[in-house]
Amino acid sequence: MKDIGVGVIGCGFVGRGAHVPSFAAIEGARLVAVADADEKRRTKAAQKHQVESCYDDYAKLVNDPNVDAVVVALPTPLHVAASLAALEAGKHVICEMPLAPSLAEADELIAAAARAGALLMPSLTFRFTSNYVKAKQLIAQGKLGNPTSVIYREFIPATDLASQWPADCWMWQIDKSGGPLFTLSVWSIDLVRWLFDSEIASVDPVVKYTPLEKTGGTLGYDAHVALRLANGMVGCLQYSGSVNRAVSTSNLEVVGDSTCVLSAADNDRVTLFGESPEKTVWNVKESGPKMWGHQQQNEYFIACIRKGEEPDLKPEDGRRAMEIALQIATAAQQ
Repeated sequence: MKDIGVGVIGCGFVGRGAHVPSFAAIEGARLVAVADADEKRRTKAAQKHQVESCYDDYAKLVNDPNVDAVVVALPTPLHVAASLAALEAGKHVICEMPLAPSLAEADELIAAAARAGALLMPSLTFRFTSNYVKAKQLIAQGKLGNPTSVIYREFIPATDLASQWPADCWMWQIDKSGGPLFTLSVWSIDLVRWLFDSEIASVDPVVKYTPLEKTGGTLGYDAHVALRLANGMVGCLQYSGSVNRAVSTSNLEVVGDSTCVLSAADNDRVTLFGESPEKTVWNVKESGPKMWGHQQQNEYFIACIRKGEEPDLKPEDGRRAMEIALQIATAAQQ
């Protein structure tokens, strides 16, 4: 079976940093093209990984006959046009999340994939991140008994957000992109649905946005979201983009009716708190594009194409994460 030719549209932070190197290393895939409007970025990516074709326009990439599958790693407002072009050209697509700025546009993409008979997979990498994979295994093994509650906390330093997305960037234009809280909450929302194989039945968010002079006017955000899952579990999501680096954290905690607690911290540690003083720690650290599951996700995508199988990770999962994220992100306006 021939290798799957892959083209990456967007050579920014995620495209160049995660997708380009991962596809360059995946067995059964061949990175054949990159596209970016910025000459310096696309040339740097192409030269580093000896990519055959380098385009200034995604329309040229999707019409390249050597490209079988496309990664759309552009800003959210550009996801729809690039993904539609790729699907209409008969290419399979991984689209970064959120799939689109609105649910109506996400529906347009899903319909286009069905018409084309092509795969459209949302990039929900937490399903492939090593410590969350380990956490799901432990839950399935009954280490907690029956899970009763989940807490997820994600504090991202405001200066880190501003260095990636300056104040005049699309990220902070809520009317065009949905804003930072919408953009960044989708992965953890999907994580909760996936970990417990249950829908989020209801959300009760309280949200505050705060312009931050320290970062040139980027939008700080703080949100606390009470959850109830369809399986009866309760939970809480906590997000802040208003903090400094000293308190940067990503932490998942799951409580079970055995009174045991599971913690998955950042992307590299899992701790099971049994009856005191019992504690078991797993160090599952990965590096490079495996750190947040991008390479593992992309390997899975290629395997599905080669086998002619539908991924378990479906575009409707991306849409559902968007739906919950929009409810959270717009709560400040209510």
